[in-house]
Amino acid sequence: MPHLPVNGNPLPPRRLLIVANPISGGGRSKVLVPALCAELDKRGITAQPYFTTAAGDGAARARAAANEGWDGLVAVGGDGTVNEVLNGMPDPSAPLGVLPVGTANVLARELHLPRQPAAAAALLASGTLRSLAIGLAGDRRFLLFCGVGVDGAVVQRLSEVRKGTLGMLKWTGPILHVVRRWPRYALSATFADGSSLDDLSSVLVTRVRNYGGFVHLTRDISVDDGFLHVLCFRMRSRTAWLWQGARAFAGRLVPGPHLEVRKTTAVQITGNAPYQLDGDHGSHTPVTVTVLGTRARLFAPPL
Repeated sequence: MPHLPVNGNPLPPRRLLIVANPISGGGRSKVLVPALCAELDKRGITAQPYFTTAAGDGAARARAAANEGWDGLVAVGGDGTVNEVLNGMPDPSAPLGVLPVGTANVLARELHLPRQPAAAAALLASGTLRSLAIGLAGDRRFLLFCGVGVDGAVVQRLSEVRKGTLGMLKWTGPILHVVRRWPRYALSATFADGSSLDDLSSVLVTRVRNYGGFVHLTRDISVDDGFLHVLCFRMRSRTAWLWQGARAFAGRLVPGPHLEVRKTTAVQITGNAPYQLDGDHGSHTPVTVTVLGTRARLFAPPL
């Protein structure tokens, strides 16, 4: 797959493969993808749309695209669709664009990506790329977060009952299911410097400050710093979780007795709990999370 420079004089792409989730945004991608292709055609860019048909289909198409001479891939959907495409790319540094059509669109919020086809086409045509560190949980890549514990349980429950399109309301049932049962996890986190923390109720390994589209994590998190920010929670009661959630919603989440934050390049999380990656169910602990040596290159506005 041809590469485009990250800095200096960016080269506009000539051929782009559009990998779209047809049920994202209540099916809006079926309308937005043809509009995006038309806008790209106006700018002299050939775009070929591909709509996924099942889980894993986007990764398979991205894998096959490596031998087809595309100048880049464009994921149309939510954060889960972007994650799937990223994991299918044999070379994760190949140019990747995003037209956000999902529920939370966390990556789009972090990078200030346009949501309208014309603006997205203009950004893609500019050839401007932004370099981002990639997290690796086990053998799976992520750009946003790996959540172990309570949020992992919510996403696992969603994956078990999900049917059709996904929206904010579809999260209500899984959240209430987990809150009613309120699992109590006992996790440990061991960091790259050899230090460790025990008796944790949940662990969130994140590359971004925004969580879920409306919650703000601690202020020192930067998508550009290349580190893993590990939020280690010790809250056990529902009330304590609700209080921390309220603080995060207000943008006032800070370290304290129930929260310790570490910045690292690797963390091993042990115990017995489900984890999620970029809003999709991953697996169960133990899991080792590291920073991948290769960085992603996304079509995005400059800093």
